[in-house]
Amino acid sequence: MKLKVLWTMAEGMGTASDLEMLKNAKPFDIDVVTAGTKGKDAAGFVITGKKFMVPEVKDFKYLNAILDICRIEKVTTVIPQYTDELLLMSENTKQFNDLGIKVLVTEDADKLRIANSKSELYKYFRQKSFVPEYTLASDIDSIKKAVYELGYPSVPVCIKPVQGEGGKGFRIITDEKIDIFKESVNSPKLSLEAYLESIKISDSIPELLVTEYLPGKEYSVDCVCKNGTTYICIPRQRIETAMGVSSVSLIEKNEELISYSKEIISSLSLSYNINIQFKYSSEGKPKLTEINPRVSGSLVANCGAGINMLEAALRLAYDMPLGNIEIKWGTKMIRQWREIFIQQHPKP
Repeated sequence: MKLKVLWTMAEGMGTASDLEMLKNAKPFDIDVVTAGTKGKDAAGFVITGKKFMVPEVKDFKYLNAILDICRIEKVTTVIPQYTDELLLMSENTKQFNDLGIKVLVTEDADKLRIANSKSELYKYFRQKSFVPEYTLASDIDSIKKAVYELGYPSVPVCIKPVQGEGGKGFRIITDEKIDIFKESVNSPKLSLEAYLESIKISDSIPELLVTEYLPGKEYSVDCVCKNGTTYICIPRQRIETAMGVSSVSLIEKNEELISYSKEIISSLSLSYNINIQFKYSSEGKPKLTEINPRVSGSLVANCGAGINMLEAALRLAYDMPLGNIEIKWGTKMIRQWREIFIQQHPKP
């Protein structure tokens, strides 16, 4: 089957690997075009040979810009990448359907809105054991109150924006002495005083999620599903990370995480590529940290375990059988830098 796929993030860290996965999707003959909001020299543009610059997702012109690309390029399939565009795509699937285009996004916009919001997600599953202790804060007084209620300074506490992706805005509030010569340059550790000083210069404080500190192992669970039914579910331990994505990870058959992930997907009627993240508490219990209802930044790790997750999602979208699924549990991924060279032509 021939497909023309629009990949909406040309500048993502995993773009080169993701586009290679599409190229290797066996039952399809895929041509890819990419869109981007930032750099004109983004990896996706270099690989595909076309540059479609679009406005920022929050710009009201964004959707029309995407639809224009679809018309110009005769796109058959859209695979959205930005967290902020998922709901927009879901709410406007009819416009794409009218053009004969499939969008790989959860169609239940109300459930997708919950999955996309950390606070709504925790409220929705508040009776479940996998939800960590948490409270919401939006100003300095409520931040102080929340932090102390969760045990600071006796124990560390975590703070992150309700809306956001990757590790943006995540901080560990701790009373321990921090040796700056031993911490990495991107260490999230801060004292409460230092954190409050840092946010005073902000124009506004977003809604924040203040949660218990989870010191245990961190897992990212990549899933392929449709309308709440999970077909593939692969947990991987995030051993090392760099710039918000896994640089070293290990595929593990963790039945507890598989069970929780399937429950979450069923309850929220999620579809296609879904990423669910957990971290273990000091008591050894897995706690949900967030859902990325889209392709994850390290989806390629599953290829080493024998599974092309993008191919599987496309098979579901086009009502094709998945075939035999054999996961090579115990596969370790070690990610190395990969360069792309661009020949610049200076103006005369």
